[in-house]
Amino acid sequence: MKNIFGVIISLLLFASCNYSSSRKDQPVLYKKSGLSFMLPNKYWKIKKDRAVEGAKGIRLISAENDEPLSKDAYLILTEINKDLNLNSFLEKTIRSCRSSYQQRKIAFGLLDTARNIKIGNKEVLRIGFETSIIANRNIGSITLFKLKGKTYSFMFFGEAIEAKNHQKLVDSMISSFKVDY
Repeated sequence: MKNIFGVIISLLLFASCNYSSSRKDQPVLYKKSGLSFMLPNKYWKIKKDRAVEGAKGIRLISAENDEPLSKDAYLILTEINKDLNLNSFLEKTIRSCRSSYQQRKIAFGLLDTARNIKIGNKEVLRIGFETSIIANRNIGSITLFKLKGKTYSFMFFGEAIEAKNHQKLVDSMISSFKVDY
């Protein structure tokens, strides 16, 4: 009888530990001003959600992973109140990134060619990039799509060693992205 009681207690302790460890990975809904999407877990925090000063009709949302002892990862979501040509917009975004990183003495390069893919129910245009400074190398992607007459840009980047996980995270955020206008 003591053995059965010990087994039951062990199972309960294991189940409670397992529940709490998986609980940190539960997505968290972010919803504000007509946009919503799922952040990967409770450690992902929105740092900014505001209109871009001097650029009418553009909203910037930035998020980052604040999990203790985790690798850095960032998301910059831009909403533009226009239905832009995605290829032209991607070219402008790449030029802007090159210029911005060059001014900060950070190397910027493309990893592939732009490709049209489907993420959830969204047709998107995506290209991969990398940045490096000394021994620090980051991998990212620029993903563009249109929804309800507006253009959206998801620029996601983090440490190169986590690149596969990052792509899953950004894809889940894009899949969950909704506009309630």
